[in-house]
Amino acid sequence: MSYNSLEVDVAANYNTVLQRVENSAKLSSRDVSDITIVGVSKRIEFSRIKSAIDAGLKIIGEVAGTELKKKLPDILRYSPSTEIQIVGLLQSNKVKYSVENCQLIQSIQSEKILLLVNKFAQKQNTIYPIFLQVDYSNTLYPKGLNLDETLKMLELGDSLTNVEVKGIMTIAPLELEKDEFSLHKFFAKTHKIFQENIKPKIPDINASLSMGMSNDFEIAIQEGSTMIRVGTAIFGPRMS
Repeated sequence: MSYNSLEVDVAANYNTVLQRVENSAKLSSRDVSDITIVGVSKRIEFSRIKSAIDAGLKIIGEVAGTELKKKLPDILRYSPSTEIQIVGLLQSNKVKYSVENCQLIQSIQSEKILLLVNKFAQKQNTIYPIFLQVDYSNTLYPKGLNLDETLKMLELGDSLTNVEVKGIMTIAPLELEKDEFSLHKFFAKTHKIFQENIKPKIPDINASLSMGMSNDFEIAIQEGSTMIRVGTAIFGPRMS
């Protein structure tokens, strides 16, 4: 199944998301300018991405792979200033391409990948920004580092010459998605750990807390998120 871009009013969707972000920020007495939107465009064709850029989207989130390689030239020809971030699981054979072509990787979960990022950043003669993907939910199958693992990765990152940890990213477990109370609790716990245990160890005073997606970003903002990753709420249904 595929979706024609004319069937989705991407600009209207994006403006609705902006309004929802603003409303959520007000509920938590926050400045809306402190919250960054990443439009996740996995399995979204270029015409819809173009519409989102026209509406004001500045950052695209993607998964490193064949699809991104095909779309990226079109995106950058149309809007060279658009920032591309890797938000999905990153395989070792995709690290080189990501460092060379994208501006940030949000999904670092292993020492192996972190060391590869540093290796290819050295070859680029740059200091590459990354987030650590964490999961402080204590679920059976976590989608990220626990606190002890996070602290060890921060130490490793600090010892490397060509990477800089700029924040953390988390994904709410699926089993919490239907329970707003549990989502609030999960995001609040992550924010508390970020403030007390992680942020003091990150040199950048503007360290980011990336949490919240299309189904839960309003709750994440209320609990302290500074960056949300929104796909279907902006772009509509994904191509199969």
